[in-house]
Amino acid sequence: MTNMPTISKIFIDTNVFVASRDLNDSTHLKAINLFNKLVQKKVRFYTSSDIIGESLTVISRKLGKNEAIHFLNEVNKIADEIFIDEKIHGQARKLYKRIKAKNISFIDCSSVVAMKRNRIKIIFSFDEDFRNLGVVPVSDIFKN
Repeated sequence: MTNMPTISKIFIDTNVFVASRDLNDSTHLKAINLFNKLVQKKVRFYTSSDIIGESLTVISRKLGKNEAIHFLNEVNKIADEIFIDEKIHGQARKLYKRIKAKNISFIDCSSVVAMKRNRIKIIFSFDEDFRNLGVVPVSDIFKN
C-alpha cells in the first residue's frame, strides 16, 4: 500500500456512486476497494446535490428505479451533502463558460466550485479531467 498523506475530506463523483452499485461496471471493484481503504483511513466523504441528482438518473437508467431509490435512501449515510445554491450555481456557470474542453460537464464545474468553497482538494472520481480544473483525483494520492 502506498503511503497516503493525511486527508480529511474527499468529494465523491457520480461515476464512483454508479460503479459501486453496478457489478458490470469496469471500475466496480476499483471503486469498492478504494472506498474501503479510504474508510479505513477515516476519511470524511462529501458530495453535492447535483451529484446525487445525476447519480439517481444514471443508476435508474442502468440498474432500474428501485436501485436508484435505494441509493437515495443510503447516500447521506455515506457522504455529507453540499447543496448547490444560487451562488455556487452562478460560479459554476462562469467556470463552464471559461473552459474550452468539451468533456467538462456543467456538473463537473459545480462540483469544483462546491469543493473549493468547502476546502476539499481531492475528488474520488474516475474522470481524469478534474485534474485540469485544479482538483486532485484520489488516484494521484492513493494508488490502487
